[in-house]
Amino acid sequence: MKATEKLLERFSKCRVLVIGDLMLDEYRRGHVERISPEAPVPILNVVGRDATLGGAGNVVKNLRSLNVGVMVVGVLGMDETGDQILKGLGALGINGSGLVRDPQRVSTRKVRYVSMEHGQQVFRADEETAEEVNGEVEENIVRQLRERVSGVQVILCSDYLKGVLTAKVLKAAFEAGREKKVTVIVAPKDGVARKYHGASILIPNLRELSRLVGTSVDGDVWLADSARTLTRNLELEALLVTRGSAGMTLFEAEESGLRRVDIPTMARNVYDVTGAGDTALSTFAAGIAAGASRESAAHLANVAAGVVVGKHGTAIVTPEEILGHLGESEFAPQWTPDLTKSMRSVSGE
Repeated sequence: MKATEKLLERFSKCRVLVIGDLMLDEYRRGHVERISPEAPVPILNVVGRDATLGGAGNVVKNLRSLNVGVMVVGVLGMDETGDQILKGLGALGINGSGLVRDPQRVSTRKVRYVSMEHGQQVFRADEETAEEVNGEVEENIVRQLRERVSGVQVILCSDYLKGVLTAKVLKAAFEAGREKKVTVIVAPKDGVARKYHGASILIPNLRELSRLVGTSVDGDVWLADSARTLTRNLELEALLVTRGSAGMTLFEAEESGLRRVDIPTMARNVYDVTGAGDTALSTFAAGIAAGASRESAAHLANVAAGVVVGKHGTAIVTPEEILGHLGESEFAPQWTPDLTKSMRSVSGE
C-alpha cells in the first residue's frame, strides 16, 4: 500500500495534455404518467435537469479528480453548449485557451430524458456537428497542440469520432510525442487502424479492437492474434485491451516477442459501467505520467474502474477511493507499483 500511496501522491506533480472531442452530457429527469394521445410514446413530465462534461471532458474530470494537472485542446462552436463546456472546465481550474471556437460548428450536446420511476432513459436527443475539422480550424488545433506539449508527461487523445482527431491532428500529436519523448496514449474509436500509426499505446475495448483488425471477437486466441497483428502493423509500444467483466489485458512489445499480462477485474459490485472506460484511460495515463511501469499503471487503472462501476451514472474516482478499495483484504493487489522514472523527471524540476 505504501508504494501505491507514493504513486498516487506523485499525480499532483504531473501534467497531461488531453486532445479530443469535448461534449456536454445533459440529463432531464421526470415522471412518466401517461402515453401521448398524439403518438404511442410516453410523456415525460420534466422536474429537474443537470449537465456535466462528457466525452474527452469526462477524461479531464477524472484526471483532475486524481489531482493531475491538465491542459485541453479541442474545438467548440460559438454557442451556449460551448459556453457551458468552457464553464465546466473553468470549474475544474482549466482555462480554455487551447480550445478553438468555430462559428460554423454545433458543439456536441447529448440530452438524456430519464424516467425517475424506472431510472432508465426514455430517449436521447443529440445536437452536434460531427464532421471532421479542416482548413484553418484544423491548423489552429495543431498549433495549439504544439504550443502546449512542453512540460507534459503524456499526450492523451480521446477520440469519440466527433471530428477533432483527424489524421493530420493525430500525426501532429505523434510527431510532438517523439520530438519531446512524451508518451502518446490513444483511446481509438475509428476502425481505420492506420490512422493511429505512430501512437505509443492504444487502449481499445474488445469491440473497438475488433473494428481495428477487421475480424469478429472470438475468444482468447483471437485476442492474442489481434494484439500481435495490431502491435506489429502500427509499431506500438503497448496495447491495453479493456474486457469488461473479464478485466484487462496488457500486451507489450519486446525484442523476444509480445509480453502478455492478464489483469482480472476488481469490481465488487457493478451498478453502472457508464464512463468506466474513461476512468481506466485517465488512471492509466496518470500512472504513466507519474513514472509507473505500464503494468503497474494498468493494474491501477483496473482498480479505479472497479470503483467506478460500483457507482450510479457517469462517475469519477479519487485517490482515497482507490486506496480504500485496495485496503480490503479480499481485493489486495498482487503487485507493487514499479516507478520507472525519477521524481525529478516527473516534476520537471
